[in-house]
Amino acid sequence: MNIGVAYENGRIAKNLGDCREVLIITTEGREPVGKRIAGIAGTSATDLIKFAGLEQIDVLICGSLGLATRNALEMLGVLLVPGCEGSAEESVAKFLVGEKQGDPTILEIGREEDPDDPMACMHDCAKCSGCGPSELLKQIPVEEIK
Repeated sequence: MNIGVAYENGRIAKNLGDCREVLIITTEGREPVGKRIAGIAGTSATDLIKFAGLEQIDVLICGSLGLATRNALEMLGVLLVPGCEGSAEESVAKFLVGEKQGDPTILEIGREEDPDDPMACMHDCAKCSGCGPSELLKQIPVEEIK
């Protein structure tokens, strides 16, 4: 299992959206077997979500995060442990022994900006307003049958 911690100077980053590094602890069962710090390429919520998928993050320990980011990470199957603070490594140790930490209700309420998502839909096609397949189909000219 890969446990990611939003990382800033050895501590849990206060806001996941501002985080540029993630401490990744690889475990077998409840035992850590590897540790590394990985940088997130880019600054958008989409970059963070892509990072979590590519790094195969199973659990993400963080401070606050936005609703759209939370929903997208949960859709990837990432178990979120939000509302945490303190030492990044200690938070993983607490998680591995099942100690409750953080606050699952912590959300940063506000508009999440993503330059890769100009329609502000966070790629949720259920509320598509112009970037999804139906809009692409409208752009294809209809051939008239004679």
